Amino acid sequence: MIVSPEPVDAPAREEAVMVRTRQFGDTGITVSEIGLGSWQLGRSAHWPDGPDEQEAVRIVHAALDAGVTFLDTAPGYADGRTELNIGRALRGVDRDRVVICTKFGHLPDGSSDWRSSSIESSVRASAERMGTDHIDVVVLHSPPPEVLDGTRDDHYKVLERLRQQGLVGAYGASVDWAGDVETVLATSTSTALEVRMSALYQEPWDAVGRAHDCGVGTIIKVPLESGWLAGRYGPDAVFTGVRARWSRADVALRAALVEEFRALLPDGVPVLQGALGYLLASDAVSTVIPGIRSVRQLDDVVAAAAEPLPQACTTAIRDWFLRRLGGHPLDW
Repeated sequence: MIVSPEPVDAPAREEAVMVRTRQFGDTGITVSEIGLGSWQLGRSAHWPDGPDEQEAVRIVHAALDAGVTFLDTAPGYADGRTELNIGRALRGVDRDRVVICTKFGHLPDGSSDWRSSSIESSVRASAERMGTDHIDVVVLHSPPPEVLDGTRDDHYKVLERLRQQGLVGAYGASVDWAGDVETVLATSTSTALEVRMSALYQEPWDAVGRAHDCGVGTIIKVPLESGWLAGRYGPDAVFTGVRARWSRADVALRAALVEEFRALLPDGVPVLQGALGYLLASDAVSTVIPGIRSVRQLDDVVAAAAEPLPQACTTAIRDWFLRRLGGHPLDW
């Protein structure tokens, strides 16, 4: 049984920089250009240092105070705790103030269920955990090829039915590659995409532009390249947990790329600001969702996104990427 979240009073916040908004494709939905990526928004076996419930609520309230209205989550984040924490934070908040995106495919217990017959129950369970009667955006969560391709199963048809019923606003898929974007555009009526992209990983860039031309809203995930473009790591960094996937050679390469990227930025512009500014310079990007696990990180991200990059700088970054990494995109 799902326990309804208890309300938690939002703490007072000092006046701060407010996040700008953008249209989410042609859906009629308006989103903040910085969203709250919430996979870390709770403690779990995979992320034991994540925020506890009270801190998670404070982060959501701080985000709302800063004008962040787009909240990205999934049933499996923090072993199912993230959606409950979001629900706890939104008690007493005007539902029209927020745009909630959740996902389908991976369950709170770590298993997966890709049956299209499970979509409605999954979406309703997510809505109940977050204390709402509808979800603004639902995406298939990095689905297998037979699910991603709308000609091979009926997942998008189910989502369209839920949209017509008012349970779902927009729908689509969360993907990593340009070819995946093209598959969604060619085989479904999707109006939402969540795409991995950063200054160090631009393989889907042209496809994201085509999605924009088709009226699709695009969410950029992993925009800080798992923390590298937040300026947190260097060549001597040692990782545990999921980030231990990087070999010493991977760490050395990423550290070198960050320094090359830094050299392309105007004097005084930190890597974090450059990384976000580069993505947000494009109209094809609706919102970017850095992973946030503290109010301080949130404040840093909001402040960094407030200043745009000069066009000459964004052009230089794109040219550098094509020369340096265009034929050899980084693995996650």
